[in-house]
Amino acid sequence: MAIEFISTISEGNKISGILHLPRNPSPPCVICSHGLFSSKESEKLLEIGETFSAQGIAVFRYDHQGCGESTGDISTTTTSSRLQDLTAMVDLALRHPLVGNRLALLGSSMGGFISILKAATDDRIRVLALWATPARLERNTETTDEETLLHRIFYEDATQYDAAKAIKRLHNCLLLHGECDETVPLAHARELYHAAKTPKHLEVFPGGDHRFTNPQDRHRAILLSLAWFQKYL
Repeated sequence: MAIEFISTISEGNKISGILHLPRNPSPPCVICSHGLFSSKESEKLLEIGETFSAQGIAVFRYDHQGCGESTGDISTTTTSSRLQDLTAMVDLALRHPLVGNRLALLGSSMGGFISILKAATDDRIRVLALWATPARLERNTETTDEETLLHRIFYEDATQYDAAKAIKRLHNCLLLHGECDETVPLAHARELYHAAKTPKHLEVFPGGDHRFTNPQDRHRAILLSLAWFQKYL
């Protein structure tokens, strides 16, 4: 397995990422999008990169504008700008000479939200794994003390997007959600699940929180995601 540092441009900002590349030729690829105030260096994304690539699946994990090693200002982030970041990464992955054309998305929280929106308008994306994903962005979802960094335009921009409507066009959706998610209530996952086309699956983690901080929950979620991609990608 090899690791390659990659970058691309989105809205004039440098988007930094890492590609976990397995040994097999032209592997399928999963693009991982992190949550609102997270980064590509989260424990779950690191473990996903190592686990999936060991099983023959390439992984792109990247930082959105204003996060981690990417340039930009987190205070001006919007759903629209994050969609542009993801689009740039999808295009980069499909241009990469060592990556195949079977493409999936894995998103955590807001990363899941934009993954739904992107997949609903891009037939190149075959499969989704959605961790703790909101059906829509409201002030009681994806909000922490850090939300004071966000401009009012974040919420104004978000009103034009509804993942529960977008997911009606999609199949091969795996939803993973903590029963006790304190940021995105479980009702969001149930709404997304009922709206998606078959095949689909919702896995609820008893007592689980928003970030999958329990190592056993996180590891199980990774293995469930891997199995889903191996079956449908």
